[in-house]
Amino acid sequence: MFCEKIKQLTALLEKQELESPNGIVSAVLYSELFAAYLYQNDLSNARFLWKRIPQNIKTGNNELEQMYKVFTCLWNNDTSGFYKAINYDWSKNVSELMFELKEKIQLETVNLVGRAYSSIFENVFAEMTNQTPEMIVDTCKSLNWEIVDGPFPRLIIPKVPVTEKPISTSSEDQLQKLTDFVSFLEN
Repeated sequence: MFCEKIKQLTALLEKQELESPNGIVSAVLYSELFAAYLYQNDLSNARFLWKRIPQNIKTGNNELEQMYKVFTCLWNNDTSGFYKAINYDWSKNVSELMFELKEKIQLETVNLVGRAYSSIFENVFAEMTNQTPEMIVDTCKSLNWEIVDGPFPRLIIPKVPVTEKPISTSSEDQLQKLTDFVSFLEN
C-alpha cells in the first residue's frame, strides 16, 4: 500500500519536473523526488536526478546534500554510514519517507542476516541494523533466534525462516506437457 503511494508520488513529481519551465523546479520538489527514489531503491534514477539538479540549488540546500550522503551510503552498501547519514532533522515534506526508508533498510538487513549467517556477534549485528541491545533482544525473540551469553560480545544464532518451496517439475515433465499440448492443437 505504502509502496504504491510512493510510485504514484514519484510519477506526479516527475511529471511536475518535466512540465516546469526550463525543467527546473523547487528544492522541495527535488528533495521529495530524491527521497522517493531512495525509498524505492531506484539508485540509478536518484543518481541521475542528483546530476540534473542545478548546482546553485544543491549547494544552498543542506537537506539535499544530506540526502546525497544517504544515497552514497546506499550506493556503496555502507550500512553503518547509512544510519549515520539518515539520522538528520528532515523537513516535514520528506521526514516520513526518510523514516520509512530507515525502517525498510533495517528490516531488509535483519532478513538478510537471517538468511546469510549461521551465527553473528551482537556488536556486528548492532552495527548492521542500528539497534540497541534491548532492541536486539526484542528482534531475536520475535524471530525465535537464539542469543548465546558468554564473554562479550554475545553471539546471535539466527534461524532460517521456513519457506515453502515452489512446486517444480522436471524438464522432461515440462517437455511432455508441451508435446501433449501441441498434439492436442494439431488434432
